[in-house]
Amino acid sequence: MPFVKRGEDGRIIALYREISAGAEEYLPPSHAEIVDFVRDTTDIDRPSMLQSDLEMIRVYEDLTDLLIGKNIVMLTDFPPAAQEKLIRRKRLRSSLSPITELLDGSDEDDQELL
Repeated sequence: MPFVKRGEDGRIIALYREISAGAEEYLPPSHAEIVDFVRDTTDIDRPSMLQSDLEMIRVYEDLTDLLIGKNIVMLTDFPPAAQEKLIRRKRLRSSLSPITELLDGSDEDDQELL
């Protein structure tokens, strides 16, 4: 890799692992055009991908809790390092629970505090 496909203007528009239709030219991965293409295509969505990753972490945590709670997966099914991370994260979320409940309160609660 990579075999490149070029657009009508001669710029790279796609990379392939193997020779494909329209992508017969091989360039080494360190070639300036390859580096520029990868940088340009990955920088465009980097902030939204990071935000999506952060949002998905909570989904994965909830999914893991659900599977463990339904005895579909046991905590001991995970490697020891993953078990430690899951337990640590669970403790952290539990310790922050009172704070998040206070901050997530409705406007009525906010008025009572004033």
